[in-house]
Amino acid sequence: MTETEDLSARLAALETVLRHLVTHLALYSDDPPRWVATRRVLALHEVHEHHPVTGDEAAHEQLAELEQAIAGFFEPVEGVIGAYGGGSARKSHATPGAALR
Repeated sequence: MTETEDLSARLAALETVLRHLVTHLALYSDDPPRWVATRRVLALHEVHEHHPVTGDEAAHEQLAELEQAIAGFFEPVEGVIGAYGGGSARKSHATPGAALR
């Protein structure tokens, strides 16, 4: 396995674990769709906040790719939330991050 293949496999595993964690936390929040939407906005904000502002075409393409990757990450999570009935998920007052809503 090359180093690139190893890194790709590790990133795929990390994305899977993170997606499951986000889904789990969203299902236990008071408003799962809003919780997921908030996390998407926070992720996009981080990308825009820490992306180098060089103004060249390559930087704009990289930013667009990052935005697409974030959208691609959260879309399946929203589908899972919808499959569970959105707001009808079990609620917990001890939801981590509840104060961020």
